[in-house]
Amino acid sequence: MQASEISAAAVRVLTGSTPASAEQTAAVREIVWGQLGRTALGSSALARLHEQPGAGSSGIVESVIADELLADPDFADRLRAALQPPPTSATYDYSPDVTAGPPPPMAPAGPAAPPLLGAPDPAEVRKVWLLGLPQLLLCYVVLFLLGAAGLNGLAGTLLFLLISGGLAAYGLRCGAILLRHSRGPWLIAGTVLAGLVLLRMVVSLLALLMV
Repeated sequence: MQASEISAAAVRVLTGSTPASAEQTAAVREIVWGQLGRTALGSSALARLHEQPGAGSSGIVESVIADELLADPDFADRLRAALQPPPTSATYDYSPDVTAGPPPPMAPAGPAAPPLLGAPDPAEVRKVWLLGLPQLLLCYVVLFLLGAAGLNGLAGTLLFLLISGGLAAYGLRCGAILLRHSRGPWLIAGTVLAGLVLLRMVVSLLALLMV
């Protein structure tokens, strides 16, 4: 199977447009989510497919999967194996085994295991961090330098607070999107920090406007 054929078959299983067992669907979902969840592009494509299912979203996910298949042979082998139909046996021996004891009790079926989350892209994690505390410190340094030069007025302070708050809000949004498909202590810490910076900017802006 070519990469385009494998990716198309995987998307059909993910969207339920082709018959597949629950085990095969779970296996394909775990492999695809674990691979695509490592990048911002893959995470965004899967999120769009989940929120807005349709031909457009399916085509994007199919294209991203095909690129990953060409770049990662191990991913291609695992996904190709998961898409293979289960083997069937033409003949079964139904004769009872008189020497065998009673069959073991059936264990109750538990809930399906959630799909494994891939590791976040380090570049995306760094972006979330840079949009938090570093840009806040830079904002205060610029405000201090302008104040020392006698150029820091109300308009300048308001402008820097809006810019810093906007950057922190963007970092918080990026972190929240990544956390939907990946986990990591640095990603969680950077997202929380961006949220705290945004809160600090909102408080400062309100205090400035009330003066």
